[in-house]
Amino acid sequence: MLAPVAVLAFVSGCTGEPRAEAGAETEGGESDESGESGESGTGADTGETGVDAAPTYWKDTKLILDAACVSCHRAGEVAPFTLEGWDEVQNFAPVLAGAISDRSMPPWPPRAGCNEFANDRSLGEEEREILLDWIDQGYPEGDPADAPPEPELPEDFEPDFSVQLPVPYTPNGELDDYRCFTIPWPESLTEDSYVVGQEVIPDQRDAVHHVITYVAGPGESAFYQNLDDADPEPGYTCFGGPGKLDWSARWLGDWVPGAERWLAPAGTGVRVEAGSLLVVQIHYNNAGGEPLPDQTRLDFQVVDEVEHVGEFVPIVNYGWITGSTSMSIPAGAPDTSHSVTLGRTDPLIQFLTVGLGVAPNETVDVWRAALHMHTLGTRAELTLERAEAEDECMLGIDDWDFNWQGDYLMREPQAFGPGDAIRLECHWDNSAGNQPMVDGQPKVPTDVGWGDGTFDEMCLGIVYLARR
Repeated sequence: MLAPVAVLAFVSGCTGEPRAEAGAETEGGESDESGESGESGTGADTGETGVDAAPTYWKDTKLILDAACVSCHRAGEVAPFTLEGWDEVQNFAPVLAGAISDRSMPPWPPRAGCNEFANDRSLGEEEREILLDWIDQGYPEGDPADAPPEPELPEDFEPDFSVQLPVPYTPNGELDDYRCFTIPWPESLTEDSYVVGQEVIPDQRDAVHHVITYVAGPGESAFYQNLDDADPEPGYTCFGGPGKLDWSARWLGDWVPGAERWLAPAGTGVRVEAGSLLVVQIHYNNAGGEPLPDQTRLDFQVVDEVEHVGEFVPIVNYGWITGSTSMSIPAGAPDTSHSVTLGRTDPLIQFLTVGLGVAPNETVDVWRAALHMHTLGTRAELTLERAEAEDECMLGIDDWDFNWQGDYLMREPQAFGPGDAIRLECHWDNSAGNQPMVDGQPKVPTDVGWGDGTFDEMCLGIVYLARR
């Protein structure tokens, strides 16, 4: 159903640790606005003349680049060049200014001011100005003695078990190849368990653009296994999702370039029944050259029980999916919108949260949020409408890019309780100037509605709910 792609290069990708803005208060409680500490700040030391000194790499910009860029721009990752050290940075500094100025890099689609997310890799205004000023002044290196501490590496991920694609798959040679693979849940897990962590190890890292993991319970697994068996090649084609639109294959986790791993919020986890089937959607982007066989691996951390059961829940008008409610996007229309509002006690929400073990009017926590449209999408938003308080923005994306989707973990959960509702609104541009390319030519606009195909559209929100 969902096909977030990278951050996807749900999203969530090229994560960076939270960092202090230049001029922010340091750990000792003193402001670093003078730039004299050699760690962060503008680096604009003033001498007797009162003239600001130029910022340097070691004193001012390395800390910013390490936090916002290096998770993708490092050896073995998806970015086309590395920014891990001065030798690499000095070669590519001249080309960074354009992407920094137009805010296309580092990629961070969520709207500024709409919620606060963990691992926010967007640049603050002062950080942006420091980088642009440094580049404008010839990107001086400075003194290596001013180098900030090296970034902390994430803790090792110790899986309880690993699975991989049953056989290697060679992408089909198209620019974008969306493929689903079925993998049985380990037979050794004879009781239900809870997934609390997932790490993806791409075999062909240059080609794997995103990975979404779904899980189908024992009663639903045959449908997806049949799709795989019916295709003579490993796996089966799946652009919009795993092949069925009723959430019988639930979202279990995701990976995008730059992301270390998917971790459930502390104390929560997603239940998986014994005998289930994993459906792993991989988006291969073949712009890097000749496709090579891929046998991506997935590592899982599971526990027998959790304090708070979690579940990914779709926010959608099921009338769009069944066809009983129109989601028409007329040919040529430059701005069409559709929306849906689901209250805490809505039957769909009740059905999808049964596994949380909560009462219909019980407050739950919202920990993560994602949005999904296809190629005609322009902007979308999830809003938490409060019964007795001001509405809260959950996730807003004002410049939709199908190739940069994500799943965003909130710094603090939002309460979703009686009288509250979640509103989803999507906008599309179906004019001639916003069409996908077909055989080297823009597609002729046609009326578009909900569907799983490349030229269909969707309006879907995903939230991770957990019992309090």
